[in-house]
Amino acid sequence: MITGLLSDVSKQKALLPAAVVRALEVLQQQDLAGLAPGRYEIEGDKLFYMVQEAMPRALDASKSEAHRTYADIQLPLTARERFGVSLPQAGIVASDDRYEANDIAFYPNPANEFFMDVDPGAYAVFLPGELHRPCVMIKDQTPYRKVVVKVHHSLLGL
Repeated sequence: MITGLLSDVSKQKALLPAAVVRALEVLQQQDLAGLAPGRYEIEGDKLFYMVQEAMPRALDASKSEAHRTYADIQLPLTARERFGVSLPQAGIVASDDRYEANDIAFYPNPANEFFMDVDPGAYAVFLPGELHRPCVMIKDQTPYRKVVVKVHHSLLGL
């Protein structure tokens, strides 16, 4: 997992994977608040982003997830977003494996999960295989907008 501020990308270039920098620099050039929900390509199927309308979920209604093919860069736009995050755990098995069809699998709640809040203007990068639980409700179920960038593992040297 990597976190940072979108405004600090130029200062962090040497520390971030080049594909993550390219994606974040594209987002810096966009009026993200004005974009309609949908998919926007940067480098075809290898690097693209989606503007989404998200609905927070109660903790017991949300699930940890992971991806194999893509890393996620998650950026809340209009409200703080809470994420559950877990370090790798030996032996944890997907309870709902959709890797082949949708590059996602859902997992039982991990024992070592912690939570972090990400404010608009910040981002969180979840590499392939890293468990994360997005859209966890903080106060209420007020919908908000977010961007999710998909970075193909080959662009990360994985």
